[in-house]
Amino acid sequence: MAEFHQELSALSERISDLRGRRDGRPANLLGALGLALAELDRAEDELRSCVEELLAHGERIAQRVEGADREWQLLNTTFRELPVPVLLLRPEGVIHRANDEAARLLGGDGERLAGQPLAARVRSGHRRAFRSALAAAQRGARQGPVPLLLTGSAGENAVRVRLARLRTPPGARPLISAVVLAPDSSAFDGGPDPGADTNGTPHGAAHGAGAVRRAISALNRTSGRERDADAAAQRDEAGGPGGAAGGEAAEAVRRLDIVCRMTRLLIGEPPRPGPGLLEQATSLLADEFSARVICYLARTGTPHQVAAMPADAPRYARPARGSGAGTKAACEASTATAQRVARAVVASGTALLEPAPPVGGTAPRALGPVLGVPLGDGPETLGALVLLRCGDSPGFTVPDLGLLEELGRHLAMALLAERDHRRQESAAQVLQFSLLPSELPEIPFTEVAGRYRPPGGGPQVGGDFYDAFAALDGWGLVVGDVCGKGAEAASVTAAVRHGIRTLSVWEERPDVVLEKVNHAMAVQHPTDRFVTAAFAHVRAERGHARVRLASAGHLPAAVLRADGTVGLARGGGRPLGLCESIDAGVEELVLEGGDVLLMYSDGVTEARDPDRAFFDDDRLLSALAGARGLAAEAVVSAVEQQVVEFAGGSPQDDLTLLALRVVPQKEDLS
Repeated sequence: MAEFHQELSALSERISDLRGRRDGRPANLLGALGLALAELDRAEDELRSCVEELLAHGERIAQRVEGADREWQLLNTTFRELPVPVLLLRPEGVIHRANDEAARLLGGDGERLAGQPLAARVRSGHRRAFRSALAAAQRGARQGPVPLLLTGSAGENAVRVRLARLRTPPGARPLISAVVLAPDSSAFDGGPDPGADTNGTPHGAAHGAGAVRRAISALNRTSGRERDADAAAQRDEAGGPGGAAGGEAAEAVRRLDIVCRMTRLLIGEPPRPGPGLLEQATSLLADEFSARVICYLARTGTPHQVAAMPADAPRYARPARGSGAGTKAACEASTATAQRVARAVVASGTALLEPAPPVGGTAPRALGPVLGVPLGDGPETLGALVLLRCGDSPGFTVPDLGLLEELGRHLAMALLAERDHRRQESAAQVLQFSLLPSELPEIPFTEVAGRYRPPGGGPQVGGDFYDAFAALDGWGLVVGDVCGKGAEAASVTAAVRHGIRTLSVWEERPDVVLEKVNHAMAVQHPTDRFVTAAFAHVRAERGHARVRLASAGHLPAAVLRADGTVGLARGGGRPLGLCESIDAGVEELVLEGGDVLLMYSDGVTEARDPDRAFFDDDRLLSALAGARGLAAEAVVSAVEQQVVEFAGGSPQDDLTLLALRVVPQKEDLS
C-alpha cells in the first residue's frame, strides 16, 4: 500500500504537468493527448496490480482466520474432553465454563452450569475452606489441593480441588481454574484404626528407602483411607468423574511441577545458594506437602537446624484435645521428634519414617507421621529434610518418598556447588590481594592513596594492579591492566609488577623500565596476553613534585590543579607483550601544592550505566574537579563512589585508582 500511494502521488504530479502543457501549448494537443493516454495506461496497470495485491492479502487474512478458528476449535475440544473435571471460575467464584467431566460430576451440562456459584455445590461445612482457597487464588498464591465434598446428581463426591489464577491477556476477563482431583487414596492417617487388626503393621520407625516404602504400603492397607479409595474406584467403574487414571496423571503433573520449581530455584538468581535458598526450598516443600519442613545440616556428624517453614510450629504440633499439655510443651515435643529423626537419617544416610503413635479412645493425636530423607547419598550425606504433619493429616505416599529423596539429592548438589564456589572465591581473593601492596609507602611532602575494587561478576581474579615503591632517586607509582582474568592473568600481573619494581632500583627513566619489562616478557613470558601500564617516577620536595610519566598503551593520567582546573596527560605507547618496542614516550609534569595526579584503569572510564552509556573522560574529569581541596584518600573515594553509583551499584569490571597529592606548604606539618 505504501508503494501504491507513492505511485499515485507521482501520477498526480504527471497529470498536473499535462494540464500545464495543455494550457501553455494549445496547438500541440495531439502530443499532449498521447502522453495522457500513456499515463492512463500506466495508472490502469498500477490499479490492477493493487487489486491483485488486495485479493491476495484478503486470501491470507481468510487463511489466518480459518487457522485461528481451527486452533480455537481444537483448544475448545481439548478442554471439553479432558479426562479430569476442570472448571473456569470468575474471580467471585461463579462458574464461567465447565468441561464434560465437570458437568458429569456436578450434574447437567456446561451451559446450564455457567453463571452458578461453585460454592453452592460445596457442602456447607467445607465452604469456609473453599472461600479461603478462592481468596488465595485471587491473590495469585500457589497452594495445594483443598479436600471438599461437592454435591452432584449422584449425591456427594469426596474430591480435592486445586485453584489457581490464570494468566489472561491484558483487557481479558480474569479467570481462576478449578481442577478436580480424585481423593488421595494412597495416603494414610498415620496408623491403623484403634479397633483394626494391627497384625503386620509396624508402629515403630522404618529405616531405609525400601523399608519406608514397605511401611507405607502396609499402613495404607490397614488405613481407613483404603475404604475411600475403594469407594472412589466403584464410582469410577460406574462412570463417575475423576477416574483413577486422571487422578494419577494429575499427581504426576504435580510432582513434575515441584521438580521444575525446585530446579529453577537451585539454578536461578541469586547465583549462590545459601540460607536464603534453603528457606525458599523448605517453604516450597511445606506448601506442596502440607507439612512443617525442617532442614538440618550436619557438622561433625551432628545435625543442626538451619531452616524451618512454617517458622511457627503450633499448627503442626498442637496438643490433643482434652489433654493437659500446653502448646509450648507440644512444640518442644515436635522439635525433639524432628531432631531425633534427623540424627537417625544423618547416621544411616537413608530415609526414615516414624508413623504417628496410636492413641486410645477418640482423642486425636497431637503429632502425625514424620518423614526424614537425607541430603545426598550414603557417606556424602550433608544433612536431612524432616517433614512433620499434625495428627489429623493424611500420611505420606510412596511417590512422595521418591520425590523427596530426589529433591534431597538436588539440594545436596547445590550445597556442594556452593561450597566449591566459596572456596574458589576465597582463593581468588587471596591471590588478588597478593598482587596488591599491603600498604603504601609514605612519600615525603605528598599523600598517596590507592583503591582496588574487584569485578562484580563473581569469584575471579581481576587483571588490574597498582603499586607504589622506592625507586632510584625518587619514588615509583604504577597502574596496570592485564588482558583477561583468572590465574594465568594473575601470573602475568605478578611478573610485570615485580619486574617494574626490580628494574626501578637501577633505572630512573620510566620509559626505559617499561621497555626492559617488555623485552623480558618476550623472552621469559611468551604468552598471548598483553599488559597496559602507566608508570610515574616522582621526585618530591616541599611544596611541589616533579613527575616523569611513561605509558605503555594505558589510559592517560588525569591532573587536578589546586585552582580546580583539570586535564589529561598524553598517554599513548603500545601495550607490553605485543611488539618488540612499546614506543613509550616520557611526559614531564610539575605538581604544585594542592595538585593531584590520578592514575586509573579502564574499569573507571568504561563503566556503564543501565542505559549502556560510558563513564567517559568528561565524567571522570568532572568527578575529579568535584574533589578539589580533598586529601588523596578522599579523592579516590569520591571518584570511586561516582563510578559505582553511575554503574548501578555493581560495576562489571575491576576498578583501580591511584592518587598522588602534593601537600601545600601551609598543610605540611612535617
